[in-house]
Amino acid sequence: MKPTKTITLITWALLALAASESRAHAINNKFTSTSNISRSKGNFGPELAHRSYVVPNSLRTTNPSINALTSPNEELSPQEIAIKFVKESLHPDADFKIKNIYKSEHNGITHVYIKQIYNGLEVVNGDLNVNIDKYGRVISYGDSFVLPPSLGQNKCSDFSNQPEEENIFMKNGKYFIASNSRQVYISTRPLDFLNQGKKNVKGSDNHNTVKYKVNDSGKTISPFEALNSFSSYIDKQAIKPENLQYYESFDDQGYLMVENVPFALSPVKISQNYIQLDDMSLQLVWDLQIEMENNWYHAHINANTGELIALMDWVADATYNVFPLGVNDPLDGGRELVTDPNDVISSPYGWHNQGERNFTNTIGNNVYAQENLNGRWEWENNYRPEGTEFLIFDFPLNLSDPPKSYIDVAVTNLFYWNNMVHDLFYRYGFNEVAGNFQQYNHGKGGKEGDPVIANAQDGSGFNNANFATPPDGQHGKMRMYVWDISNPWRDGDLESGIIIHEYSHGISTRLTGGPANSGCLGWGEAGGMGEGWGDFFATILRMKPEFNSTKDFGMGNWANGDNGIRKYPYSTSKVTNPETYKYVDKPEYWGVHAKG
Repeated sequence: MKPTKTITLITWALLALAASESRAHAINNKFTSTSNISRSKGNFGPELAHRSYVVPNSLRTTNPSINALTSPNEELSPQEIAIKFVKESLHPDADFKIKNIYKSEHNGITHVYIKQIYNGLEVVNGDLNVNIDKYGRVISYGDSFVLPPSLGQNKCSDFSNQPEEENIFMKNGKYFIASNSRQVYISTRPLDFLNQGKKNVKGSDNHNTVKYKVNDSGKTISPFEALNSFSSYIDKQAIKPENLQYYESFDDQGYLMVENVPFALSPVKISQNYIQLDDMSLQLVWDLQIEMENNWYHAHINANTGELIALMDWVADATYNVFPLGVNDPLDGGRELVTDPNDVISSPYGWHNQGERNFTNTIGNNVYAQENLNGRWEWENNYRPEGTEFLIFDFPLNLSDPPKSYIDVAVTNLFYWNNMVHDLFYRYGFNEVAGNFQQYNHGKGGKEGDPVIANAQDGSGFNNANFATPPDGQHGKMRMYVWDISNPWRDGDLESGIIIHEYSHGISTRLTGGPANSGCLGWGEAGGMGEGWGDFFATILRMKPEFNSTKDFGMGNWANGDNGIRKYPYSTSKVTNPETYKYVDKPEYWGVHAKG
């Protein structure tokens, strides 16, 4: 049971040092499958022409003196390096806070996420991220901080500056001030500047102090008015104030929590921030987070006019034009637009989420999918198709053209099938503790940091595919090749049976020897079993209700020019496939693929 602070009337003000960012991990299971829902309110907001992403021409440290710090005890931490870099090289006069910092274990790069602060409040679209390698070098950064000349003269004010009718609200209301954030705060001024503008609210029942910010333009609307403005935008009826209850959030974010909002599934979170506009000016806004049945909105309401000036829906439908489950290859059927195919148990946050980050390309918790036309070992910065903010991966395909021309289709299909196999086998026990492939295990055990690295049209080979399975906690690596048997060449990324077969090596290897032992299926009969399991999984996932025992199945038929890559197709007919276990004794069956 939670204690509440009831506010009988509407007006309330908040010192907010830590408003929430748009993170898809906040979306729970009920929002993972909305393909039959038509959602009319699209995302929009200011376009920042000055935002940038920079990869320096040469790797560099933030200061030459860092190169001289040879003693391990004197080395700067990644957080210190990031702060030093921002203050000395980018924004010497800016106030900001470190929002998040984490290290990618596979390459040693530390990612530091920074939010700009102005006049004690966050700038919702003032973001900066710094990437630091294991040697302490800044290797890239992104920057959308508001530039100094565009900073306005926004002032702090107490409620006495409001019109008389609003003073009546305040005199009869109860108010509180949010606690300061415990996140790292970097300021060019003493921290006591945060106390400027705090006033006792005369007439309030509990005499708490409040910090209330207004622009020079005049009146600032109340949080309730902002909520009603949003209600009007989504075509809902006006909210009755007498039905609402208010209390302070229990975390260090300091939100005003509003209960009993008719169209919200959970308490609405409200805070006060700034937002950069197209002309780089700053506008004070009320920041609202509203969870609804088919949406989870993050809205920014102009605190002077009540206009909705930015909107983000954290619920994102993902659509892929692929050869879906049940279609093995272009000979077996056509592509289809598939919406939200993720399983809510296996991938509860969707296929494009990694912890606190949400991607719009073919990156997610289960797989990194990208082209590797040059056959490089590096993969992190390789090309990936972009689905835009709406996560629509729908690209043209002309099989008469060379495979390179439809690389977007290839990577999308590869991404889809890696995720499908992950989700399916999760339900059959290949989960976190069993050693599956995930970036984050969400506290469910096992070692994390090992999603599959899936390379489409890998230039290191032809007419094949492979999968490397190190122990749990290290990336599995899938390489899919182009096949030059036919004219034009064909792409194995469009044949799901090959993808399933390769992924199955990761499953069988970690399940046979256990997550920490990858050495049980290397050769001989054991290796043959690994190959056979791969073909078996690929075959059963092709089954359709109309099939019967007379149906034959090949492996690699499309990629290999309609001929298949096994000596015989899989069949119950001894005429079509005469192989028995005794065949393993034959000299030509010494290899693991023949045994399998």
